[in-house]
Amino acid sequence: MHLPRHTLALLALALCLSACSGNYKFSDDEYRPLGEPQAVKRGN
Repeated sequence: MHLPRHTLALLALALCLSACSGNYKFSDDEYRPLGEPQAVKRGN
């Protein structure tokens, strides 16, 4: 099976983009989004 280069490039691009859109779940109770103003109080 021989695929043209642009087909392989599109397949690789699709795999990379689908990996970046994973549904991440955080189970850590201390998890907070970046930029939350309470970050200064953390650990006190």
